[in-house]
Amino acid sequence: YVAIKVLIFLVIVVAGIVIGKVLGNLIGRLVSRTGGDSLLKQTVIGRALMRSDYASFKLTNSITKWFVYLAAILYALYSLGVPILTTTILSFLFYLPILIGSAIILIAGMIISDWLGEFVKKSSSPEKRDLLGLNIVGDVVKIVLYFVTLTLALNHLGDDVTILYIFAEAFAWAIAIAVGIASGVIVGWVLKDRVKEWISTITGR
Repeated sequence: YVAIKVLIFLVIVVAGIVIGKVLGNLIGRLVSRTGGDSLLKQTVIGRALMRSDYASFKLTNSITKWFVYLAAILYALYSLGVPILTTTILSFLFYLPILIGSAIILIAGMIISDWLGEFVKKSSSPEKRDLLGLNIVGDVVKIVLYFVTLTLALNHLGDDVTILYIFAEAFAWAIAIAVGIASGVIVGWVLKDRVKEWISTITGR
């Protein structure tokens, strides 16, 4: 009876390895052919992954493979029928959807944050970008959205993020004040010559 359980365990593990490799290869090719690399290039995280030799194919291939491997190992352990293993695996499987959801929120949020930050930076010509401080504004947008993403991911895990909300509110007020002051300085700098012309016209000098 024990030998049969061990045999079933090995069969499940081997099947999981084979299925993981095949499925990872298929999904990796699908993502790569549908523009995965171009999507990664639009974000800072994506470009960092590509510099680390993790293009869209290798990234999705690895994630898919290890997800299938993990599922196969858990199912193989569950098939042994050992009470302590069964209880632990069931608890882990109950928590797994929450963990996956938080990971999706974190990854998607960071990608969107990077994209919006880069969009702000590139929303004007290079000459006006430095004058208007768009590079700084873009970085600030990224930082704020990173913080929001992290808060949402931790909140989905069930962690108490009250202190993060307090810091986020204070941070948002500080950013709003800084942006307001910077906007006033920029507008004043841009319009200073025009204001001089208006004053000269009014005073007749």
